[in-house]
Amino acid sequence: MNLSKRIGAGLVALALAGSALTGATPALAANKTDLVLGSLIDVKSWDPSQADIGHMAPLYQAVYDNLILRTPDGKYKPNLATSWKLNADNTEMTLKLRTGVKFTDGASFDATVAKANLDNFIKGNGPQAGTLTGATVAVVDATTITIKLVDPNPELAYYLSTTDSYMASPKALGTAGLKTTPVGSGPYIFDAAASSAGSQEVFTANPNYWDKSKIKFKKVTFKVMSDVTARLNALLSGQIDATLLDTKTSETAKSRKMTQYLNNVDWQGILIFDRAGKINPALKNVKVRQAIAHAINRPALLKALQNGQGELTNQVFAKSSPAYDAALDKTYPFDIKKAKQLLTEGNATGGFDLTMPAWPDPTMNAVLGDQLKAVGINVTWTQVPAADYRNALKTGKYAAGLFQLFQGTPWVAINQMATPNGSWNVLKSTDPVIDRALNSLKDDASEKNLNAQAKVINRFLTESAWYIPFYRVPQLFFAGARVKTANQAQNAIPYLYSYAPTGK
Repeated sequence: MNLSKRIGAGLVALALAGSALTGATPALAANKTDLVLGSLIDVKSWDPSQADIGHMAPLYQAVYDNLILRTPDGKYKPNLATSWKLNADNTEMTLKLRTGVKFTDGASFDATVAKANLDNFIKGNGPQAGTLTGATVAVVDATTITIKLVDPNPELAYYLSTTDSYMASPKALGTAGLKTTPVGSGPYIFDAAASSAGSQEVFTANPNYWDKSKIKFKKVTFKVMSDVTARLNALLSGQIDATLLDTKTSETAKSRKMTQYLNNVDWQGILIFDRAGKINPALKNVKVRQAIAHAINRPALLKALQNGQGELTNQVFAKSSPAYDAALDKTYPFDIKKAKQLLTEGNATGGFDLTMPAWPDPTMNAVLGDQLKAVGINVTWTQVPAADYRNALKTGKYAAGLFQLFQGTPWVAINQMATPNGSWNVLKSTDPVIDRALNSLKDDASEKNLNAQAKVINRFLTESAWYIPFYRVPQLFFAGARVKTANQAQNAIPYLYSYAPTGK
């Protein structure tokens, strides 16, 4: 059954049954100070060292405070840190900390606690741990800490406002219980009795929270719903207040007067992890990776997957980035003959086998699989639960996989994709071109040199086919009548702080 038929059937079933979620209370009938969000994924561990960006952010933000707050437009505001300053060479930050803050178990927040949490993140094996590799934290006094870096990082504030500085209670930090029961100083308190891992996470307002302006609701519930049709039905019926949809479901939401928040954040494509050929020997040869790029009919994919909504690209940096090079978007035109020639030159005559986790939308697997098969690349799609897809890619088990990555600022993008410890450089690939650029940035982290080296890295990533983008995709977030929100810069969905009731 195709997607449009499934949506129609789902809506009919919804009208007949009245509720697609067993035991759920429709949000429109609930107290207007309740917020119910449809979440694509759930947290695997509440230990802050395991925090990640994107869809994970609002979940952690419910219970934990960062040192620095990032506003929807990407600017920074004080949070648990009241002020901060980087030294001239971007290798040391001094932060002044807020006083009088209590965790929900009664423990006090101070410099010693901040250091313990940062040390926990640095020593952890979380998806973003590489952003503070080798850093050391020192307590200056009860309200001051310093973070010393191995290499310059002019955007340290970004990482401290996203994943790197969620603060857990010192009583819970390091305990096994923290993985399943978060204890923070944040605006909401985890309701363990009402929560069920993989199904829903429930939080109630923290009555003693230090910043009342962040608490807009008495209760916040995240309902884990990996299926987009289910999310659409739940939104239309009022069972959830807001969620992410796609181009195939968005028109129905708009026709029902849901408010759309369009945010062009991500590119989608193939991430080639195994550039050394340890899992799949064929991928070691750059010509084989380039063959994959030429074998992809991007316009056909865009039409089939996004109803034509999006922007074709061959590069991972956004048009707004100083690293962007328009000429690079002409690197890999669809060319089956060229792809086969490159496979031959790359010692993969006739093609090879490639195993990747199946993308949640079967249309992608079918269309992309056929395109690659046309040049002799036979894809085996391993079934992975949608809620576990992101984590599966980061296990190091797969030579390549499909994903959407946000288009960050030059520094953030480089540290995400190109550095040995980059969060999406899963198998820690290196190359002399990348090494020289990174060494240059160690010596000169000025904006001028950063932009220059970002261009070098962008060209290398494109021409060496470390990543094979198809197109830039619109994030289609929708909210019902009772809540409003705001797009978050460089994030797929709004931050939790951005939601507020409309009074309707």
